[in-house]
Amino acid sequence: MLTIFAASADAGSPTGPLIFLGAMGAVGLIMGARWAFNLGGAVDSAMQRRRAVLELKGQRSGDLGMASNDSIGPSFFRIIGGVVAVGSLVLLALSSILIAGA
Repeated sequence: MLTIFAASADAGSPTGPLIFLGAMGAVGLIMGARWAFNLGGAVDSAMQRRRAVLELKGQRSGDLGMASNDSIGPSFFRIIGGVVAVGSLVLLALSSILIAGA
């Protein structure tokens, strides 16, 4: 049986989920910055992994030229990293503002 309890308005502030969102924002900011600025060769290693997967798919399907006509370049990974970094920065700032206001 499912029971739903109504919480009172002064039950407290949800700092636990806000701290979790802040931590996810910090992790996303770090990972996005790695791709956006190619820190530690993150874009290069992602390109190598993608090429290896395409070569393996090509071998399995019999199309050995599958990896040679890859249209995604390093700029794609840098743009995606920038979007993730900016979005994570917004999430981190929002959770910080809500924690400070709570």
